[in-house]
Amino acid sequence: MKIEKLPSALAICALAGLIVVGAAGCGSGGGDESNSATNTETSAEEGEAGSAAETSGNAPAPSGGAVRSAKVEIADFAYNPDPVTIEEGGKVIWKNEDSVAHTATAEDGSFDTGTIEEGKLKSETFKQPGTYTYVCSIHPQMHGTIEVVPAG
Repeated sequence: MKIEKLPSALAICALAGLIVVGAAGCGSGGGDESNSATNTETSAEEGEAGSAAETSGNAPAPSGGAVRSAKVEIADFAYNPDPVTIEEGGKVIWKNEDSVAHTATAEDGSFDTGTIEEGKLKSETFKQPGTYTYVCSIHPQMHGTIEVVPAG
């Protein structure tokens, strides 16, 4: 009799876990929705295990024009590709392939990845259309540009 109830108990626990995860994903997280960019840090190993659309770079946006996410590699003291064009609400992911630390810091102060160590990833989500120019605050000769276009 106990064995017959075990599968249904497991199903109930699994369903409850899915409901909790789903509800957590729906919340706004209490963040300020007015910011033009939000920051996320990930190790390269964690990032590579993420969804293909986020880590493969240049995942097509639903509109077909810009991409929903773009991956920028930092190597040989340069951002590549540069420039990148993403859709409003899209994400740029920087991966540091250099042997020294770098940053991606907006010239207008709208975002700053902070220090990106060798082999690490940092990302920013861009909520407002516009052109964002950035530099490496450690190596100011490094420049990059992000063009954020309206969703649609």
